[in-house]
Amino acid sequence: MRRRPFGASVGSLVVVLALVSSGCGRSAVGWTEEGDRLLRSNDLEGAERAYNRAIDEDPHYAPAVYGKAWALYASGLDELKGTAHQLFSRAIDYDPSFYGGYRGRGVLLLEEGNLPAAEVFLRQAWERAPEEAPVIESMGQLYLRAGHLGPARKAFEEAVRQAPERGELRRFLADVAIAERDFDLALRELEKGRSAPLSGKRGLLLLEEGEFFVHATAAQLLFRAAKSTSSVEKTPAEAALAEAEGVLLRMERGGFVGEAALLRRNHLNPLRKRVAAGSDSPKAPAVNPAVVAPDTP
Repeated sequence: MRRRPFGASVGSLVVVLALVSSGCGRSAVGWTEEGDRLLRSNDLEGAERAYNRAIDEDPHYAPAVYGKAWALYASGLDELKGTAHQLFSRAIDYDPSFYGGYRGRGVLLLEEGNLPAAEVFLRQAWERAPEEAPVIESMGQLYLRAGHLGPARKAFEEAVRQAPERGELRRFLADVAIAERDFDLALRELEKGRSAPLSGKRGLLLLEEGEFFVHATAAQLLFRAAKSTSSVEKTPAEAALAEAEGVLLRMERGGFVGEAALLRRNHLNPLRKRVAAGSDSPKAPAVNPAVVAPDTP
């Protein structure tokens, strides 16, 4: 039997290792799983690259198209939402049996305030995947936005039951408590979430954002109460604002720099100006729990 030269074997091994290290040979499914992992770790750019590699392998693989859309949407940048909307629609076209595209379109419509259209898509997602925690959570968001707090709570509780490894889902139970003006309960729900396993860094982001909204909403209500009683005492509202600012500082130290900046710009700064000026203009943006992208597609 003739043996290969040792040098040739080493060279072949180097080529094989290079292919493996570069990700060559990974399927669309594998790249999508990598994108999901990076999305959970809050590496949105890395997730988008992984989903692009999956799409290169299979341009019609709906979970990859959906994942890329979610990575764009999770950035919070308005200029990327149009592209995300197109990709969600494409995921539906590529695989009408897959829930992801319906859920994505429903979440975008919900954020725009178009509840009837959002319900159509979210119910289609639910019909295809009634036991998927993200789908159940999105249905809870629909109920919450419509002011149906009882059904919203039941949906979020079911999502927690279906995915106990995702402690961040308790963020949405905290949102229900905020809507009920029970801020102590909201903080307890968030603490339960932190005590449970999280599915990734984006899970922690959801809980941090939830705590921010607890304090920011409390500050808004305290300020309005002071105005309605003709009181000049702003200390409680300012204390709540300080708590919200503290959450943002903690987020920045934890690496959520862009997310903290968005919350400060869109919610905290307008409210702080209102408190400082002693006015409660109805034109100023209100602080309410926002529909945010869950950590996994």
